[in-house]
Amino acid sequence: MKTILIAHNYTKNSFSIMSYELAHYLADLGNRIVFISHKPFFSEPEIIKKEKGEIIICSWPGQQRPTSLKDVLWFSKLYFKYQPDSIIGHFGGANITIGISKILSFNKVKTFCYYHTLSKQIALDSKGNFFRQKIFVYRKKIFYKFFCNVIICPSKLAKEDLKNVYNSNKGFVLLNPLKDRFENKNIQEENKIVISYLGRLDPSKGILELLEAFLLYKKKNEASKIILNIAGGGSLDQKVKEKADVEETINFLGGISYDKVDEYLSKSHFVIIPSKIDNLPTVGLESLMNKTPLLISNTTGLSEYLEDGKDCFKFTPNVESIDLLLHRVENNFIQQSQMSKFARETFLNKFGLMSYCVDFSNQILQ
Repeated sequence: MKTILIAHNYTKNSFSIMSYELAHYLADLGNRIVFISHKPFFSEPEIIKKEKGEIIICSWPGQQRPTSLKDVLWFSKLYFKYQPDSIIGHFGGANITIGISKILSFNKVKTFCYYHTLSKQIALDSKGNFFRQKIFVYRKKIFYKFFCNVIICPSKLAKEDLKNVYNSNKGFVLLNPLKDRFENKNIQEENKIVISYLGRLDPSKGILELLEAFLLYKKKNEASKIILNIAGGGSLDQKVKEKADVEETINFLGGISYDKVDEYLSKSHFVIIPSKIDNLPTVGLESLMNKTPLLISNTTGLSEYLEDGKDCFKFTPNVESIDLLLHRVENNFIQQSQMSKFARETFLNKFGLMSYCVDFSNQILQ
């Protein structure tokens, strides 16, 4: 029996289910899993006994991001209690779990750190100054070099970003999976072409370029059947609202709860991802799952795993290219039904939970 520690969110909601399912898969193989859950918060540890293994679920001392000395001391006690063989760290939980484990184990523990967000994307959305970003990159270089055995990259683009920015060859590409929640495809709009956006309203997401291109297209094509839905929140909220208010075929919904995501996506003919740079956006996987083909920027990691004209239409994330994209959508709308079927097939073939668990467990247990 091996002891494997996972620091993430112990939940079936969103893409965090990857860690939930991985924990159960590894426990079923006869391993002991210590799961530190940031959300939801567990005030007392819970133990799930399996036929061969077990899962021990706990949470950090506080509900904030773990960064304090109190968190370090708490984790040190946890480490000595269970002495894990492997550590899997996501987001903020990776720094303490991986760093302290390497020190306390005299470098014996095997560590896996997730590379969720591209460095170029962080730079685009960051409000910090250039000097501060340089310090962040230098600190991460040290962390990856001395504390991480494997860096999990959810796309080939992430692996390239890791190499280019941090000069690290430790990247291992493992596509993020998603639970299959598909029920039905339910588009209610008649004589309309529904294109939907869902995500953060930040500079790297290309939302302002999308709106500018849409307004330009509508001005030139008054008889267009395309309507644009926008859901999400972020630093560009007000600018997005101002642009949406001038065109009646733009529906700005603000943020929507996670339990409404599938309904929102399934009522769309297409979902658009105009990101200037992005890794493997979860909304893309959720769209494919819901039989909704993508209009996707060719500067995202996800686009490499899709086929233009089959399960998506690809474009360059600028106003001119998006304008041409809207023409393509409207002029080739007869393809939408077939693209919808291919989108679903792509999800089933490439982003399933079982293949993720098998591939990751082979890395962990080897």
